[in-house]
Amino acid sequence: MRLLDRYIARQVFVSALYAVAVILIILVLGNVFKQILRELDKRPEIGLGFVLKFIVLVIPISMSLAIPFSFLTAILLTFGRLSADSEFVSMRMAGLSMWRICLPVAVVALFFTGVCAWVNLSVTPAAKTAMEGMKDSLLNRMQLEPMLLFPDQQVMSDLPDHLVFAKKEDGMLKGLQLIKMENNIPMAIAVAREARVRVEMDKENPELVLDMTDVNLMVKGDEGTFMDSSQPMFMTSGAAGVSIGDFTAQGEQAIAKPDNVPLVTLMQLARDPELDSEIRASYRTELSMRFAFSVSCLTFGFIGVPLGITAQRRESTAGFILSMVIAVTYYVMLSIAEIVQTREELYPHLLVWVPNILFLTLGIVMFVKLAKK
Repeated sequence: MRLLDRYIARQVFVSALYAVAVILIILVLGNVFKQILRELDKRPEIGLGFVLKFIVLVIPISMSLAIPFSFLTAILLTFGRLSADSEFVSMRMAGLSMWRICLPVAVVALFFTGVCAWVNLSVTPAAKTAMEGMKDSLLNRMQLEPMLLFPDQQVMSDLPDHLVFAKKEDGMLKGLQLIKMENNIPMAIAVAREARVRVEMDKENPELVLDMTDVNLMVKGDEGTFMDSSQPMFMTSGAAGVSIGDFTAQGEQAIAKPDNVPLVTLMQLARDPELDSEIRASYRTELSMRFAFSVSCLTFGFIGVPLGITAQRRESTAGFILSMVIAVTYYVMLSIAEIVQTREELYPHLLVWVPNILFLTLGIVMFVKLAKK
């Protein structure tokens, strides 16, 4: 019996690891090409270290998605092959019950459930917080090296109400063109031969300062359009300050997002009576989602075994397609709960458990029927 247990467990475990590797590569490469390569194209001086750190942070986030569906795919492929090769029939003829045959699968399911719980409850929130700091908190990059903010010979719109275009050369901005906007209407245009960039963080309202040389300036007047009311001015030097206080608030909001909050803090916020009902509901939904997704391996185990056996297909494509159908259905139901996560009257923190309850009930019913055959 131990030999059979090891055989089944090894088949499921190894297949799941292969599936995890494939899905991780797809998800990681997708995130790298979508987000990082675009930044590298605008700011090539970011460096390889930034990309590698981003990839390291993407991996645990991707694992929280990859493990449950990889485990489901592994079960469908393994039991589909056992059924197609009549190995499953041989086990039943030897007097083994369905429960006994699936005992090693249950052990593997508990292992992956533990890994999922660790990733979802601890690793992923920390990785998302760090990633938000890399992608969204421009304030951190300003403190280190403000020039990183500016792409080379491309329009920069990251600064609030400002558009900037310049060539980066010798640590300076050459041929600077700066437009200050208000409600998408230009209020001032500055064209400078060159400009140095510095950040004044000591002020109550931190500023990004452009020390410009040989500046041509046009400022909108009180009446009329920009072209009608503005008069050109020339200055040998001048400074333009852009408030970056909003970036601090953006960084704090990113860190405070429900999916970035550590588990202990999230549990406290989820039952804090002083919070607004919408905010408290979002924290409760996130807390339930982390636990619900952690036990999804057990749910997929119950539904995967009977589906894999009844499908009776050796081809890997059949098992893969079936697992994708289940995964998409599961995700759509989770997404519905996530859409209404701020509506406390709809109990979104309970809706999150509906996919698990539905698939688990369906899997148990199918499993019991199969065991009676």
